[in-house]
Parts: sequence; C-alpha cells; structure tokens
Amino acid sequence: MASEGTASAAPDGFDRRIVTVLFADVVGFTPLSERFDAEDMATVQDAYFSATRETILRYGGVVEKFIGDAAMAVFGAPIARDDDAERAVRAGLALIGAIEQIGARLALEPGDLQLRVGVNTGDVVHATMGPDAGRVTGDTVNTAARLQTAARPGSVLLGELTAMTVAETIETRAVGPLELKGKAAPIRTWQAIGARAQPSRDAALGALRGPMLGRARELGQLLESIARIGRDRGVDRCLIVAPPGVGKSRLLLEFGSATTARVLRARVRPQGTAPYEMVAQLFTAAGGDLAQALETAGIPAARREVILREVQRLFEASTVAARAGSDLAAERDARFDAWIAAFEALSDGPVAWLVEDVHWAGGDLLAFLQHAGTASSRAGRLVVTSTRPGLLETAAAWCEASGMRIDLGPLDSSDVRSLVRGLLGDALPDELIDAIADRSDGTPLFIEELLRTWVGVGTLVHEGEEWRLAMKPQGVTLPQTVQAIYAAQLDDLPREARQIARRGSVAGRRLPQAAFEPLELGAPGEGLEALRRRELLAGPMDDPITGASYVYRHALLRDAAYVSLARVERARLHVAMAAWLERVAGDRVDSVAEAIAEHHALALESRPALADSALPPAASLSEAAAGWYERAAEAALRLSAIDASRRLFARSITLTADDAAVDRARRRLRLGQTLAASSDLDLGIAELEAARESLKGGGSQRAVRGRHVLPRTGVHAADSISGGSRGQ
Repeated sequence: MASEGTASAAPDGFDRRIVTVLFADVVGFTPLSERFDAEDMATVQDAYFSATRETILRYGGVVEKFIGDAAMAVFGAPIARDDDAERAVRAGLALIGAIEQIGARLALEPGDLQLRVGVNTGDVVHATMGPDAGRVTGDTVNTAARLQTAARPGSVLLGELTAMTVAETIETRAVGPLELKGKAAPIRTWQAIGARAQPSRDAALGALRGPMLGRARELGQLLESIARIGRDRGVDRCLIVAPPGVGKSRLLLEFGSATTARVLRARVRPQGTAPYEMVAQLFTAAGGDLAQALETAGIPAARREVILREVQRLFEASTVAARAGSDLAAERDARFDAWIAAFEALSDGPVAWLVEDVHWAGGDLLAFLQHAGTASSRAGRLVVTSTRPGLLETAAAWCEASGMRIDLGPLDSSDVRSLVRGLLGDALPDELIDAIADRSDGTPLFIEELLRTWVGVGTLVHEGEEWRLAMKPQGVTLPQTVQAIYAAQLDDLPREARQIARRGSVAGRRLPQAAFEPLELGAPGEGLEALRRRELLAGPMDDPITGASYVYRHALLRDAAYVSLARVERARLHVAMAAWLERVAGDRVDSVAEAIAEHHALALESRPALADSALPPAASLSEAAAGWYERAAEAALRLSAIDASRRLFARSITLTADDAAVDRARRRLRLGQTLAASSDLDLGIAELEAARESLKGGGSQRAVRGRHVLPRTGVHAADSISGGSRGQ
C-alpha cells in the first residue's frame, strides 16, 4: 500500500504515486428537482456538499472537485499514508450514513436521497504546482468513476486492489466481473459491507476520559455542605445549573466518589415515565429491608403499614380509583411524609441524594424534592439536583428556594489545554490545542467527543501507552458543534452498530434489550458489543418492567441518532414500541401508560401526510394517544400527582377528535374535578361546566346519549360545584 516513498520521478510539476480515488454521486437528483422548488433543491445540495467535504476531510482525504451532483476525492496526495485505501472506504461508508441523515433532517421520504460510491486504488500522475496543483490523472481515476456508476444506490463498490488492501479491516462481498464503460475487459469488483470490528480501537475510544479540571471550588462547596450536615444532622439543598456538556454529571460523579456520606443516585427521564419514577430509583438505590428498618426505628405498627403501602405503590400500579372530591394537595403531602419516613428508616448516617436532569421533572416531583430538602432528618440529608438553565425560567420560585446554587461556566483556556494534555499527553501540537480551545468554547463534552471521533477514524492512534497524531495537524478538521460530532460518530460506526444506535433512539435514552425485536434490530450481536466498547451505550442495567437495558452515553447522542431517522421510519417504530410496551408491562401497564401515549403521539407527529398504508391513519394514532394519556392521568391521580394529572388530562383533551363528544366530556369532567380538588376552583368549575354543556341537546345524537354514559357523580359534581359557586 502507499507510503511516504511511493511518489516517483516525473516531469517538473508532476509526480507519480499510488492513491485511492473516491467518486460519489447522488441518485435520483433529477426526479427530486421535478418535485421540489429550486430553493428547496439548493438546500439539499448545500447539505450534501457540506456533508461530503466534512466526511472526506475527517478521514484525511482531499476533495478534488464537484462535478454537478458528483464528488471526487483523493486519499494519498499530497501526503501518503499506509491506510489510505481503508480511510477512503470508511469515508464512503460514512457518506452513505451521512446522506441518510440529511434525508431524515430535510423530511424526505426514504429512498429520495441516496448515494452511489466507487473507490479504486492505483497509479496516477499528480500535479504538484501551477493552476492544476492537486489534480490526479490516470486510468485509476476513470475506473473509480465507472465503479460509482455501476454501484447500487446506497452502496460502495471497490476495485480489485482496493478490496485486497482493506480485506483485514473492511468486510466485503464479491460482486463479480463487471463490464464498465470504456474498459476493454470486465473488472473484478467487491461491495464494501462495513468496517470489521476492531476491539482494540473501540476499547481505546471508550477509555478516553480525562481528569476533572477547573471545578475544585465547586467540589469543595459540596463536600463542605455534606460535612456540615453530618455534624449538625440538618437538611439542605443544592442546585447545579449548566448547559449540556459543561460538566454537571462529572461534578456529581466526583462528589459521590469523594464524600464519605452515603450516596443515592437518580436521574429524571424525559420519555413519558410515571410521575414519581425518580423516587422509585432512589428507593432502589437505598436497598435494604424496609419493613425491618421501620420496626427497628420504633415506628408504630399502624404507621408502618401506611408507609409500606405508599412505597409499594411506587412499584406496583394501584387499581384504587382516586376520590373525586378528595383534597389532592393534602393527600400528596401525606404521601411525601410517608416516603421521607421510609428513607429515614433506611438511613443510618448522613446521606446525599444526587438527582440529575431535573429540567425534565414535573411539578409533583419538584414539590417532593423541595419537601425532601426541608423535612427534618435524624442523621442529615443533602439533596443535590442538576439542571439545564431553562428551569430557572419555567420553575423560578422552586429554583430560588433551592438553597445553595452552583453555576458551572465553561473551562478557561488553560484548563482546556490541561484537559487535552491529560487525555493525550503530548500527541497534539500547541497550535492544534489552541484551535480546539477556541472552537470548544470551554465545553468539556465537546473536547472529549471530538477526540473520540478522531480515535474512531484513525486520526489519533494509541500505541503502547501513548497517543500519536496520524496525520499533519493542518489536515485535521474541527466540527462546529457537539451535535455535529455525534452525527459523525454515528456515520463512522459499522452498519449494524449504526442501525442499533439510530433505531434504538426511538425507545428513548434507555434502550431495553428486549425491544430489539419491535425496533427491527434482530438479535443483539457484534453491533451492540461495538457500541459498548466505544461506550456509546452503557449497560446492561435492570429495569423493573422492561428488563435489561442500555443507556446512551449522553442525551445529545441519543437526540442525534433520533433525528437521523426518516419520519416514516420513526412513526413505524413508535407504533411498534407502543404495542410492545403494552404487551410487556402486563398488569403493570398503568406504570407505562404515559410512555405508550407518547409513542402514539410521536408517531402521529412523525407521520408524513402522504404516508404509506402500512402506518395507522392519523385519526387512529390521535385516538390511541388520547386514550392512553387519559389512562396515565388516572394513574397519576392515584398517586396524588396533581401536576401530572392536570397535564395528562389536558393533553388527552387536545388530541380528542371533534366528533368524540362523550370522550371529550368525560375527560373535561375529570380535569375539572382534579382542578377543583387541588385549589384551582375557578378553573375546575369552568371545565366542569364545559363538560356539561358539550352534552346538551344541541350536540350530536352520540353526544346526547353520552350524558347518560358519564358517571352520575361526575354530572352531579358539575352541577353542584358550579351551582354552589354561583350562589356564593
């Protein structure tokens, strides 16, 4: 293969060398142009050209030119490396994935935007100076172009020398001799299937983790707080605020490792979980025999029974209906007291609760965390929560009452340099580190993920105990955002691993292994192992309902995978996940009712207007989502989750069809009862009267009959509450 010595003598201004040439061309661009406006097509072209440049540069190639919708790139000129052919093939495979992402991002139908790639290795004449500097000429170039033309859409076709050179690192399949235009004899060709598993490189990528820098003061504040609480046996709260990627999780990890107090960890999930699922996580982390702990703590038998029942309800869906006229706020406070009593019984010393991502928390969970940060403790309790800045606006009063607040800012330039040196030693020159510091804006996540990408594509090589930069610093590319880095990491994955990462994102940040079937992923295999080695997915970890599950390393990684899916594929997989969740949950389905509703709602949101008949009609998806939101609201009421039940009933009403008067009235009735029972009496009365009015004689026959279908107590409630209000 090519090396630094492959160039040979040629006339002045030229040299001869062995290079690998890549040709890529968009399939079906002309039909697309007929369907879309010229401005839309310009957007498609710009995205394609940008993705092509970025991908080629990432793999160390040079974009020689664009010819209409085709792109030509060269690997091995002006600098040759031993793995030029492998880099070119990997770039071709990554381009296929990048074009899929562009199609999904622009809401094109699957197959609308596809790429054909041809890669060929051989001898060329390379212009080294003058106006044509960088141009390569020869039969190698022509053959690469012909291979591209012969490739199937969405595939990478290789010439013989390329296939032989990359056999150890790229999985290929023989296509056979092809007659290519302009060639005197048939050409032997192979299709690139994907990169072979390279455990050593994947392990190096996964192990890339630097020291925590620039957070000594903040860590000291947390350690001082827990020490004070241990001495005073008091209670306190702390709120950590920072944008994604600045280091909230890392600070909590370091604090948890440094403190001698007991640590209970939990994370608020965004994807339709039960309102107090995070509280259940804390109890799981606490462990222990609660019944025995309560008895040892000297709690009377009657009170022990209440506490045990309230904790059990977090894990097993209750079938006891919420009382329409009950004081929901008082019930919720009593429930909170029972949970705190349980945590106290399970604690034999000061304890720190580390709760991440509270920007996803609803009002009920925030209320519990506030309660936990003020309720007395016999041994001491520190409630540490982390959030993105948005919560400062959406829950300003809660944030103001959160005790100590730590705002994490970006790292300064000196800390960025120390972080890079801590990760890579002396592998990078100062000017490249300065460029990283400037582009990253001091965000540790950007720096770590950028370096992971360079490891993944071979720009950084781990040899023995040291890292080495495998190309000239001026040839290294710097993406604009961490989202772009994650998109590149997905493109660079072997095909099976990329499919798991992308389709698995439909499940949320947590991917159950048992959901591989509904997500059309087949049995877990090498693709899953590659994701684990690279630490793109962590696990398995147990989930009480869905079993062994894997977690995306960062929420932004999961989001990048999700947006790379075409809308019709997202919709289909959301429908499949909803059906699977309903089946696997069994008699605990109420615990995941909101998640099922979310899957139906997201399928509706993703469903293209002209979707194929394989997808349920929009009306069916809307009806299913509304029904499951209503069921989730009732389940929330049974736990006195006031905020969640209001939100879920309102969501259900919004998705109720105009002609479903009975369903709409029932849902408005339940929302009105909930509002009235939680101190919002005027809003409750308005909803109750709206429910009654919708069933009066002016409606459809179905609506008229519906008045007799609704629970009598509900209709009477509407009459008595609204009437009583008017009489006051």
